[in-house]
Amino acid sequence: MAGRVGAHMQLQNRLQGLRSSIQAISDIADDTVRVCTVAGLDLEELGETDSAMQVEASLRKLLDAQHQLDVERSLVTRLATEQDMADNAEAEYLASWEQSMATYNEQSDAAKYGKNTTYKEFREQLWEVRHDGEPMPRLFGDNGDESDEDLVIAGARMNYRCPVTTSWLVDPVTSKVCNHSYSKDAIVDYIRGNRGACACPVGGCSRTVRAQDLVPDKLLERKVARHLRQLESDETAAQYTVVQ
Repeated sequence: MAGRVGAHMQLQNRLQGLRSSIQAISDIADDTVRVCTVAGLDLEELGETDSAMQVEASLRKLLDAQHQLDVERSLVTRLATEQDMADNAEAEYLASWEQSMATYNEQSDAAKYGKNTTYKEFREQLWEVRHDGEPMPRLFGDNGDESDEDLVIAGARMNYRCPVTTSWLVDPVTSKVCNHSYSKDAIVDYIRGNRGACACPVGGCSRTVRAQDLVPDKLLERKVARHLRQLESDETAAQYTVVQ
């Protein structure tokens, strides 16, 4: 009995270490995805479309890796919460992992990436670099199920104002904890004023925000700039119409 309990505790410790490793790798993957998207947009703006498409291929591989990490995190968490862990837990883990990944790999590109917000936003911004104002064609042509390409945040209105200052976002950063975004200087000052940690200033969010949770959001910075250019263009058009 004592030997079984000892083995159980040993496995729990291994699982805890594995969860920590998965989280660390996941954080690196998230950072790499952000860098990848910005690099692809920079290349497209420079007219290096072929290179931008290579970046897109790399982005898909990163999203595949993120999915694998999500599968592993889910399986490890499930194992760690089981009170009566089976002797063949490792074999069950591997079997579940192989089944989950096989199911994913059999999916079409539309199913894999069509509902991924990061991928869709990247493709949308890539399109707008050279086709500003033109409707973007479907990502996967006629081969993808229309439902697979529905934007995850469809119907949601993007808010480009900082919840702290209520002004337009400046040098935006995004919280890894709740995914809400703020102007960098404003949220850093807000956190300092609350002794290093504060409740997220977005209404309805109960998560705690710390400086180490914030990451620069260059993709959002581009969106804000584009949004402001569009507002300026609309205002100019309206003034022109009035003058006429």
